[in-house]
Amino acid sequence: MAEKTLLLIKPDGVARGLIDTIIKRVEAAGLKVETKKQITLTGEQAAELYRPHLGKQFYPGLVKFISSGPVMACIVSGEQAISRLRALMGDTDPLAAERGTIRGDLKEMAVINEDGIIKNLVHGSDSLESAAREMPIFFK
Repeated sequence: MAEKTLLLIKPDGVARGLIDTIIKRVEAAGLKVETKKQITLTGEQAAELYRPHLGKQFYPGLVKFISSGPVMACIVSGEQAISRLRALMGDTDPLAAERGTIRGDLKEMAVINEDGIIKNLVHGSDSLESAAREMPIFFK
């Protein structure tokens, strides 16, 4: 079934100049990047993105990191786009991510920032419900 999902290239990926590399990998996997825009999240947008983690110990660090610099927000579509994109991204812990995945191949050796947050290059919605909630944060 064709789906739409959110892909964010996080501040670490943008700062390292990996936007084109990541988008090319997504497209080479047969997914379509329908639209994209580079923005710096406000505190409110960051809080809304990570609302499911509100109250968890790592929540403040997530919000701080994702709003620390520009991100590239993309709407990605294709058959089973959510599961395919998440498989392409690899494990959320880049040190555990397999070769051939975005996080596995493009990780930095120092993957933990000063707030204890893993710098893992990308974010992708984990379900249809998450995609429906997250995409409007970036695309009205």
